[in-house]
Amino acid sequence: MNIFRRHAWHLKIVTVACAAVLVNLATAGTPRAEPTTIRLGYGGAAEEPVWLMIVKPELGKNYGKTYKLDATRFISSDKRAQALEAGAIDLASGSANGVIFAAAEGAVSKIIASISRESTRGFATSFYALPDSSIKTVTDLKGKVVAINGFSTSGELWLRAALEKVGLKEQDVTITPVAFPAMQDALVAKKVDVAELPQPFAILAEKQINARKIFDSKFGVPFDEELIVLAGKDQFLKKNAEAVRGFLADVRDATRYYLDNPHEARQALIDAKMVRVVPEAYLNMKDYYRDPSLKPDIDSLAKMQAFQIKAGFQKNAIDVKTVVDLSYLPK
Repeated sequence: MNIFRRHAWHLKIVTVACAAVLVNLATAGTPRAEPTTIRLGYGGAAEEPVWLMIVKPELGKNYGKTYKLDATRFISSDKRAQALEAGAIDLASGSANGVIFAAAEGAVSKIIASISRESTRGFATSFYALPDSSIKTVTDLKGKVVAINGFSTSGELWLRAALEKVGLKEQDVTITPVAFPAMQDALVAKKVDVAELPQPFAILAEKQINARKIFDSKFGVPFDEELIVLAGKDQFLKKNAEAVRGFLADVRDATRYYLDNPHEARQALIDAKMVRVVPEAYLNMKDYYRDPSLKPDIDSLAKMQAFQIKAGFQKNAIDVKTVVDLSYLPK
């Protein structure tokens, strides 16, 4: 009986060993799944954590594992929105107001992360004139040319709200779209009288041409707003959920690195020529408020929509909860 048991035990060991070998042989030839390539459209202002993931992907743990980036820079958020709608890119950073406005018009995207906010806790996007300009207040804008980064953007809403506050209408000014990097030159050449300037373009204009602030985003919209958000189409998000979650986890890590090491992070962006701004101005600039969790503020988005409708910027109301999906954020 002991002999039979001993043989049975040896047979069991041999069987397990053979099974392990077969498993190893089977998996050895199985190629590991390639990381999903995310086509990302990004802009030129208030997106530092996203830029860091482009130039320093090692800040995250998931790059090259669950996803890779194919990043393209766009001159304005409305151009990015058009590319997203056309399927030319998979994710887009852009104006939260723009996402809400587009959804109300039937072009629905999902907001999956907050990158920066217009808040009293940080810098607020401002409108500037030349130091010798006759424009001193918003009332003086009547009959003037005002440059914004694009139509149906936050800049247009802030301008409308500011004009309304002092009894003016959009028709009282001439609005022209200008890319942020060209705003300062447009001011200097006097092609425009007032220019919308986010960071880092605002600090650069202040230092280089002594640009004078006329008003900021909080003049006509007296509450915190989501500024730059990440958005994507539901079909892509659901199909590539693991890759999107990996990317957002890395953006969160990059955000924390940026907040904890602003000088080093900004220097890295300068070195990579992601930001072409005088270092002494950029390294010490006042920046936007950023939520380390990346969680969009749904209550703020609802207030933003109500304000857009009141200002005549948006006609149809939507349930803002339907354009926010928090399921891709890291836990």
